[in-house]
Amino acid sequence: MVTGLTPNHTCAEVIAQTLHEAGVRFAFGHPGGEVLELIDALERSGIRFVLTGHESTAAFMAAAVGRLTGTPGVCLATLGPGACNLVLGVGTAYLDRDPVLAISARTSTERHHRSNKQNLPLVDLFTPISRWSVDLEGADVEETVKTALSVAAGPPRGPVYLALPSDVAGKPATGPKSAASTDSAASQDSAVGQGTAHPPHQTPADESDLPRILSTLNGAERPVAVVGIAMESARDAPAVRRFLRDTGLPYATTVQAKGIADELGDGFLGTIAPAAGEDRIIEWLQRSDCVLGIGFDPVEVSRFWHFDAPLQIVANAPVGFGTYAPPAACVGDVSALLGRIAEGYHGRCEWTADDIGYLKARVDAVYHPPSDEGPDGMSPYHLVGVLREALPEDAVVSSDVGAHKNVMGQRWRAPEPGTFLMSNGLSSMGYGVGAAMGAAMALPDRPVAAVTGDGAFAMMVQELETVRRTGIAPLIVVLYDASLAVIKIAQQARKLPVAGVDFAPVDWVKVAEGFGVAAEAVSTLDETRDAVARWVRRREARVLVARVDERLYTGLKY
Repeated sequence: MVTGLTPNHTCAEVIAQTLHEAGVRFAFGHPGGEVLELIDALERSGIRFVLTGHESTAAFMAAAVGRLTGTPGVCLATLGPGACNLVLGVGTAYLDRDPVLAISARTSTERHHRSNKQNLPLVDLFTPISRWSVDLEGADVEETVKTALSVAAGPPRGPVYLALPSDVAGKPATGPKSAASTDSAASQDSAVGQGTAHPPHQTPADESDLPRILSTLNGAERPVAVVGIAMESARDAPAVRRFLRDTGLPYATTVQAKGIADELGDGFLGTIAPAAGEDRIIEWLQRSDCVLGIGFDPVEVSRFWHFDAPLQIVANAPVGFGTYAPPAACVGDVSALLGRIAEGYHGRCEWTADDIGYLKARVDAVYHPPSDEGPDGMSPYHLVGVLREALPEDAVVSSDVGAHKNVMGQRWRAPEPGTFLMSNGLSSMGYGVGAAMGAAMALPDRPVAAVTGDGAFAMMVQELETVRRTGIAPLIVVLYDASLAVIKIAQQARKLPVAGVDFAPVDWVKVAEGFGVAAEAVSTLDETRDAVARWVRRREARVLVARVDERLYTGLKY
């Protein structure tokens, strides 16, 4: 293992050792000749390089590792097409607020201004979807990597992109550039793009609106809380639960914040942004005279209710965007801010237990189908219920994007932070399998499952080889209806002809077995319950193809 950095260490060795010292233990990616020195340095430093079938999977895996551990996950690609393939995953991490360090090769310093073959302005390409995007040209590499890790870990959390020229990785690292050389390099780089020269500054704490928030909350008769992701979920969850219990405020959560608040608590209303039946909850929010946004981040919201809501937000970073700014907001330590609000709270809440029960019944009625099975398979609503009952309480479950996402978002109960993974800021199809793979690598002793539609699974099926090769053991539940059901629902709602949303039948069991992964098909709830129970008893990588009837998706909107 490389230890004790010296002036003779290469840039690749400095990067690898700095990452290892920060707690990084995996780097996911797909190599090219331009990153071989870095991969070698990572392996010698004790960081396992995990080959994936596609770079987007590498980024999804890194995002899951970052979300679950708090240490930025690392993904790696070669220059040109490899770097471009990272864009989906990096953009996902950017809008899902996941800490990621994305590294790709760049054309050599000799070729960079002389040949445009495979030469894209990568730093500029990643600038709009990164917290920071920068070239690593050999100067002050250790400090740059440390800064990149700090920026990625936030707040707000998000990806940082580093471009490594192919001829720099194997050269000795040097100290900081002089101001003159920096200006000269910036001038030269303008021909191909220079990205963001300096890392963003962390927004300082701002508690100036706290008296206003407390006054509004104390004067409210129908207050409601909405819990979001703009906080340190594992650290702040106890304070959030204590605050909601002590104040008695009814509360909803956004889907990525599931598990932070007690979803079995008497005041829990359900999930929004988006989730089946959320319209009923939003009606409550619109009737409220004070919506306390505890870490609420509108990055998850596709509708505009929050523009008119009396939102009072406490978060660990500013959450305004574009023309949206909350009426009042405090930025800082969410646990401490909630403690101060609780100390000064003397209001009363007119919502009753009957009101809450009636709302929850209305939400359920929106997407509860008339039967648990249809001619073509199971009801997704009932299937999700069986999966929640059959999987261990501590299971980490990822949900992909599709019609089932809305059902999972509302129906799945997350007992604690870090047990439910979903892409919601960007809502990337294919995320579910990659996220489950990353979780299985980061938490090898925990049961991990992915719930995905067959459309998203088809995008990522090559990763079954990665699953087999790495020895991880996720359960991948494929909801099979040979359709992009949520798009078909939108077509039908708009009275458009159904087109471009149906697949030819695929025997996914044979496909999985062709990759060397055990698989079986289930068509009833009892078969599903038994299959999951067998996986729990003997955890090994397994694909469970669950036949669902798309007509039993009820109450969904697009």
